Amino acid sequence: MSLIDDYRLLEIPTNASAHEAKTAFRRLARLYHPDKNPGVDTTELFQRLQAAYQNVLDAIKQGTSETHWKPYEFTQATQTADPRYRNYSSTSDKEQAAFIKERQRAYEEMKRNSAQQEKTRNDAIKSARNTFNEKRVKAIYEEAFKASKGFTSQGYKTSDTEEPPRFTEFDIPPYQTFVDEPDAPKEHRVGTPIRLYAAKAAFRTATYLACFAAGIYATLYWQDSHTKAVEPHTSSYISGLYPQYRIGTNYTLVTTKLFAEPDTHTQQLMSLPALTDIQSIKAQGDWLTVRYQGVNGWVQAKDIGFGSAQNALETGCVGQPGLAPRHGQLIGNADGQSRLRILNHLQQASVLSFQSYDGLAPFAIYLKAGQAYAANFIPRGRYRLVLETGSLYHQACNQFLFNDTNQVVLNDVEFASTEQSLTLKTRRQDDQTLSN
Repeated sequence: MSLIDDYRLLEIPTNASAHEAKTAFRRLARLYHPDKNPGVDTTELFQRLQAAYQNVLDAIKQGTSETHWKPYEFTQATQTADPRYRNYSSTSDKEQAAFIKERQRAYEEMKRNSAQQEKTRNDAIKSARNTFNEKRVKAIYEEAFKASKGFTSQGYKTSDTEEPPRFTEFDIPPYQTFVDEPDAPKEHRVGTPIRLYAAKAAFRTATYLACFAAGIYATLYWQDSHTKAVEPHTSSYISGLYPQYRIGTNYTLVTTKLFAEPDTHTQQLMSLPALTDIQSIKAQGDWLTVRYQGVNGWVQAKDIGFGSAQNALETGCVGQPGLAPRHGQLIGNADGQSRLRILNHLQQASVLSFQSYDGLAPFAIYLKAGQAYAANFIPRGRYRLVLETGSLYHQACNQFLFNDTNQVVLNDVEFASTEQSLTLKTRRQDDQTLSN
């Protein structure tokens, strides 16, 4: 701060005496002393008052004039923070901001002008080089044509005895320029005709389109054939489904990448062909630790099927098995009034199929282990009941992938309007009874 700011802070004129300065300091000290303002922090202001009072006393003792000091110009932020300086002018700040803005605008304009001048210079150099090169090529062309046709400096020489005719510039075919004339219409430019350019462009475009279409067709054909061969029956991948079948023998559904870590951005160890058996060791989220040909790595679970590839091909159930049906879910269509009460004592999931002797469409009921069920939709008629049991039901194939067994429960049973009961046990067919 300057000396004149100290006078203003003490609220005294610049020609005040030491006594007036002391009186003003005491008055302000009582007003802004920290002990007098317990709710407001006035420590910094009180210290500034002390420093200003000391500076003013020293100036009065030394006889220093305030005209030797340049007033301090406060910014807008300082004026807002301290209300006692709000009456000071901010002209200098505005002028400085305007000066900076003007210099910035001049700098941007200079950059634009420099870029434009550089572009103009480069265009001029390019045009001059093209014109110079064209003149040289045209001169070489004319000299070569003269030499090939027997021209001399006086004209065209047909024989040693005959007087050569006078040579003119029209005797040489027109030279085709390679420099465009931007100011002239395309139809009047010297050089290759526009139709030839259009024909060449059309031919190139047609060639590119044909190659592009052939590539797309080949890719789609390969993907379609590959999908049909590898995935005849598949369902969407569901994260964390059937973890009890993940450890052991599995197989790749498609060409699968083997990574060093469970992350697609890590090192790729190798690429596993589709329908290749692998040994799953550990599951972690949507990744599996597998071993293939002595190499351990990580693969994405969505690309891995359950069981062996041979079993998948034999059953025709290649792909993800999907969710198992709910208990008592009807597989197929059945719209009847007959009722069947099923007492299920089996310890594994099963599918009870109804095969009609009357030409009706077959249907089946999915039963979970140990749960009874009442079927109220069986159409009237004669049926053969077939029980299929196993583990890991494949939804798309409508069969079990592992331990699949089939047996005829009842060979000829008639359903009418009466209710019937069927008990399913782990014994043979002879121990399974049907009662009215």
